[in-house]
Amino acid sequence: MSTSGPRNPRPQSAIRATRRAVAACATALQSFARPGLLGAALAIGAAGAPALAADEIVAGSITNSPPMISYAADGTTLQGVIVDLAAAMSKQMGRTIVFKSIPFPGLLPAMQAKHIDITFTLMNDTAERQKLLDFVDYFNLGTKLLIKKGNPEHVDGLETLCGKTVSTVQGSTQVTLVAQANAKCAETGKPAIENLQYAQPADARLQVQTGRVAAFLGNSPVMVYLASTAGEGTVFDVVRDKEYQPEPVGIGVAKDNTALRDTLQKALNALIADGSYLKILAKHGVEGGALKSATINMGR
Repeated sequence: MSTSGPRNPRPQSAIRATRRAVAACATALQSFARPGLLGAALAIGAAGAPALAADEIVAGSITNSPPMISYAADGTTLQGVIVDLAAAMSKQMGRTIVFKSIPFPGLLPAMQAKHIDITFTLMNDTAERQKLLDFVDYFNLGTKLLIKKGNPEHVDGLETLCGKTVSTVQGSTQVTLVAQANAKCAETGKPAIENLQYAQPADARLQVQTGRVAAFLGNSPVMVYLASTAGEGTVFDVVRDKEYQPEPVGIGVAKDNTALRDTLQKALNALIADGSYLKILAKHGVEGGALKSATINMGR
């Protein structure tokens, strides 16, 4: 006969607690087996490592200014000088530049809110904008007047616009150009120029086509391209012997991100050195705006 007494039974409360813990663990494991929560768990576990897309450089741009940047016939594929330069620079850097379509007036606010990393668009490098951004200059362009075919309003230059209506893009340097022309109209006692400003270049150009305005003030290569291609050359013309505001356009970078600025400059200078840059410009017929080197903040 055993001299040991009977073993004390395990308290029922402890048993219930153990069962609850096991059940909770099982539920948790089942939950993480679901695809969505499994992905969340992996993301949390990898939080210390950079995401695969972190190497992408997000560029804000207007996307309706051929031949510099516009959508192809499929409506989804971007094409043009800027797109080709970005692709070539991406190879040089080992980082991909991806585009985000933003109306011109929204580009600077998007940079300030850090929704984009750079602006890669038709933005003139000016002293005023340099207060907010650094610019890696990639092209030279000026302003031309886009007019209706046949020039029914007899526009021969800025001095002939007094008393007429024109269109520009909000926030563009052309807005300042119209203001300067208006000052000269006032000096000579002529009526002012009315300036209709639009967020999208396409909307501003449409006003010329419909006859609402006498001219659209826009970037030279785009104006020349549209005059020769829209309606097979039957819709628009340009005042060909007049060009204003010859200034570089640049890739805008946050002033506190000098590393990215210098990386972009190095990549662009490599393309200039090996001839790729000029080939891209020539492909689109705009080699006249080529720079000899990628400069920083050379706009006035």
